[in-house]
Amino acid sequence: MHEFPEVQAMLRQVLSAAPDNARITRLTFVVGEASGHDPRHIAAHFVDAARGSRAEGAALEFRHERLAAKCAACGTEFEPGERALTCTQCGAFELIITAGNRVSLAGFETDC
Repeated sequence: MHEFPEVQAMLRQVLSAAPDNARITRLTFVVGEASGHDPRHIAAHFVDAARGSRAEGAALEFRHERLAAKCAACGTEFEPGERALTCTQCGAFELIITAGNRVSLAGFETDC
C-alpha cells in the first residue's frame, strides 16, 4: 500500500502539467531495483488513483533502473552486485547511492 500516495502525487503532477483539455494516454515510470516498489502494485494503484480523471485508462510503461553507487572515499562509480555494498576499487563501506533506489515519473503523453 505504500505506493498509493506516491502514485497519487505523480498523477497530480501529470494532471497539472498537461493541457487542461488533454487526456493522458501514456505514463512512463522508472522503477529502481532497490526501491522496494513493484510495477504491478503501481499499476493497480494507478487504476484506483486515476479513476474519473483525465488519466483514466492511460497505458503504463515501466523502465527498470539498476542500482548504482559512488564511493564516498575514492569517488569510484559502480553497480553493486549481489555481494555486500562495498567499493569495488578501495573496499570502503561509505557509498552514495546514485540510481536505482526510487520510483520516478519519466514522462507522459497526451492526445493533444
